[in-house]
Amino acid sequence: MIHGLDYMETSQSLYKHYLGKSDMVEQPYRAKETVKEDFDKITNYDEKRDMYYFERRLRRLLEEAPVDKEAVILDFGGGSGLFSLELKKRGYTNLHLLDLSPIQCQQAQEKGLENIHCGDENFLAEKFPNATFDFVFMCDVIEHVENPAGVLRKIRQVLKPQGRIFLTYPNPYWVPVLNVLGDIGLKLKGKDNKIYLRKLQKELKSEFTLQTHEGHMLVSKLPKPVLGFFEVVERGVPRFVKRKTCLLNVAVLHKIGE
Repeated sequence: MIHGLDYMETSQSLYKHYLGKSDMVEQPYRAKETVKEDFDKITNYDEKRDMYYFERRLRRLLEEAPVDKEAVILDFGGGSGLFSLELKKRGYTNLHLLDLSPIQCQQAQEKGLENIHCGDENFLAEKFPNATFDFVFMCDVIEHVENPAGVLRKIRQVLKPQGRIFLTYPNPYWVPVLNVLGDIGLKLKGKDNKIYLRKLQKELKSEFTLQTHEGHMLVSKLPKPVLGFFEVVERGVPRFVKRKTCLLNVAVLHKIGE
């Protein structure tokens, strides 16, 4: 069942009730309405994915996922539900998925996922009591939101003490190239924002500690043997260099306080 908005209806109620509550932001991030429109147009998301990029994120997510299979987990911006489906296959029983797009929520429901919620961070904060979730993951979502720090604060509200947020996002140095690739059809269309973790850290220093910040993936969209070779090369690259050069950044935030 999809909560929050019937995916067969228009999204006007969502716009009026939630999208109007966005905090003012300094950076020119794309508006939620625009992001939602982009993802509502993608009716075959899974077919268009770069599966190697998906697999690399999934590997790292599984390393950070709670040991307790009954932990309450939120897939924030979960789209068509591929990551949640993989966790379900591995025995996790308390999964929730939140996404802004009714079209993506429908695709998640078609995979047999439950606890699907159509809405944004404001919907999340209003629907769930404080300290609901043990673990929240955002796989290539933070670069699409209108107010990254504001979204993380809303998530913190429903995160349990010592709860964690797992983030993946494109290396900001690669974002201009990735946006061009999207324009010419070599990746999913849609502009990514540049996410600078140090800036976020300063804004959220009293609310989260940074557990890890890593770089992954030197290349993608190549034959498997070539990708395997580059993975071997990647293991020998110093961590600080990978954060600057790799396509993918990974960060884990730990909630401070209650």
